[in-house]
Amino acid sequence: MSKKDKIDFLLSRGVVEVIEKNHLEKRLNQNGKLRVKLGIDPTAPFLHLGSAAALRKLKQFQDLGHRAVFIIGDFTAMIGDPAGRETIRKPLNEKEIKNNIKDYLRQAGKILDLKKTEIYYNSQWFKKGGVPILLELARAGSIQQVLRREDFQKRMQAGRDITMLELLYPLMQGYDSVKIKADVEIGATEQKFNLLMGRRIQRYF
Repeated sequence: MSKKDKIDFLLSRGVVEVIEKNHLEKRLNQNGKLRVKLGIDPTAPFLHLGSAAALRKLKQFQDLGHRAVFIIGDFTAMIGDPAGRETIRKPLNEKEIKNNIKDYLRQAGKILDLKKTEIYYNSQWFKKGGVPILLELARAGSIQQVLRREDFQKRMQAGRDITMLELLYPLMQGYDSVKIKADVEIGATEQKFNLLMGRRIQRYF
């Protein structure tokens, strides 16, 4: 399979949407390496089918010579991603998260070449940054923008609560992109808002 065919396959198979497709295709046809990010919160002790699909896409970038960056959201898992949620997600404590991540890398290694993968836990920067980084992130986003997300709109119309922590979640996920200098991000369709927020946070920083 030629490089062009591999790129066509990468951008079309198992893909719902590629934002700025022409620009990405141009970059893929150049010689430089892209830093391709996939982040997963350890909300269960196993990687589900949707995560496997995203990991396969990350592996395709890896096979083309780009840098795969895998983030385990051990800190953001304590908040819980509000994407696609009609109610507040049950928070996890550190013990539950540590138990969930025990087998994550072995499972991910069935798809990714872990020796060629950069692996991070986002507690590395959030625990170190503390309150100051949360204040900086609060400046980087706006309430109006966060509340525009569809799942929050549905909750407000139904009279259900949205916590302040949930408002911070997409900003924190976006900060992961800053820390690892992401060029490309992969995620499920319900992650689109979070991924676009990542670009906003990258521009801010």
